[in-house]
Amino acid sequence: MLMDIISDEKLSFDKKTLFRTKNVSRGSFSRSLSQARKNVISGIFTTVLLSYIGVFDARPFDEYYVLAEKLKEYSALMESTGLDINKIDLKRFEAELIEGITQLATPTSIKLL
Repeated sequence: MLMDIISDEKLSFDKKTLFRTKNVSRGSFSRSLSQARKNVISGIFTTVLLSYIGVFDARPFDEYYVLAEKLKEYSALMESTGLDINKIDLKRFEAELIEGITQLATPTSIKLL
């Protein structure tokens, strides 16, 4: 799916396999993808339930939303300015994104009451 978004043309399954670092059978890939989807859904519902019973002190996805908005802003900045971008501003923006991703990727980033 990501390759379909990145590429201008629709790629066949056989062409998509060329972009992988390891050879994986179609069935194995489908099972892994299915498990990943189920895990994401399970994680989201677990977070919603923990928020409902009061384990979180704020809405649990607010920080992720803010990070996603910063990524959109960064992407728009890169597309609109091209090579005319101020290097200092770019480095500051990149540092903010890296810090935000690092904080949210650690298991201890979940704040409990």
